[in-house]
Parts: sequence; structure tokens; C-alpha cells
Amino acid sequence: MQDRVILAAAEGMPKFDRAAIMSHAWKLYRRDWANARPADAQARRKSFSRCLKSAWMTAKWKVDEALKTLQQRAADRVLELTTELMRVDARPWSMRTSADRADILNQIATVERNA
Repeated sequence: MQDRVILAAAEGMPKFDRAAIMSHAWKLYRRDWANARPADAQARRKSFSRCLKSAWMTAKWKVDEALKTLQQRAADRVLELTTELMRVDARPWSMRTSADRADILNQIATVERNA
């Protein structure tokens, strides 16, 4: 939870399309329960609340991604590539990693050059 209260009319606050968020939540709910229904009304409400929470999280993530600068996106990509490099380094000794490692290091260098 946030420690501070943000007024709904505060400047700089992103505007959300609440109808699109609700329709996304219903789409998630229908997808989850296409072949089976929850046992009672309370289970259905709880399931829909999870879908609605997921829809809000997706909408907020999309806004955050849209507001990122080029440098922030490059930093995120370098972080992803560094994680992938650690996965390559953790492979068993019998597997060859030199080509994959070199490819990832080249990608990191390219991203850092372009940022």
C-alpha cells in the first residue's frame, strides 16, 4: 500500500478507460471458467475480484511502459539479457555455452551503444 494519499483529480495522474478494464476482467473471468463454474456465489465473486485486480494491474503496467524513456527501456533490456546470461552460465558442463554467451554479450553491447 502507498503511504501517501493521492487525490483522484491530482495533476499528472493517468486517465484509465474503466470500461475497457472491466471488459478485460470479464474476458479473463470467462476464459478461466469456460468449462467449469465455481460452486457458489461467494466463489464466483472471489474469482471475479481476482480477474478485476489482474485487469487493473495490466492497465497500470501498460501506462508505466508507455511513460518509460528510451534509456529506461534499454536498462530493462540489459537487465533481461544479464539474467539470461546467468542462466547460460548455470548450464551443465557438458553443454556448450560459448556461442550463446557471446551472442548475449553482443546484444548487451548493442543495447548500451544505442541507449
